[in-house]
Amino acid sequence: MLAEHKDLSPDALRSILEALAGAIQPGNPVDTRRLSLVVIRTVSRNRNELTSPHLSLLAPPVFASVRDQVIPVKLAAEAAFLAIFSVVESENAVFDNYISTAELNPTTKRSMQDYFKRVAMRLGNQARERKEAEGGQGALGLSNDEREDEREIWSVGKVDLGESTFDE
Repeated sequence: MLAEHKDLSPDALRSILEALAGAIQPGNPVDTRRLSLVVIRTVSRNRNELTSPHLSLLAPPVFASVRDQVIPVKLAAEAAFLAIFSVVESENAVFDNYISTAELNPTTKRSMQDYFKRVAMRLGNQARERKEAEGGQGALGLSNDEREDEREIWSVGKVDLGESTFDE
């Protein structure tokens, strides 16, 4: 997985993130879009230092997908949006820093700010409350959706024969 490669060059990382950002765009197959968002969320959650320097590349297509008509894409985009801006961990700090320097048209910037205040902060608070109810940060391991995301990413290209693997 992308997050495990410590020898990944900055150019290679940028190429991968550009490909993911491109795959999110409307017109691509729904499964490709959704899985690209899942990968962005998972990498941001596990290795945020890889995605945070590339917010200007990732934020616009992720944000465009939070209003998608296809519910699985919309939900994956919401989760990716929270992850790239570290909303659960740092509330609005990362987003405020991004939006203050972002080169977006005024309508998109205003729309993104409204969405962040209205939806992302509420979802972030819910996720924080869920973690606290579980006994704190990571006390019970990954949440079900995070575990499913990782399982799905690792299964790409594999044939599911309904058998367990060595690590299960």
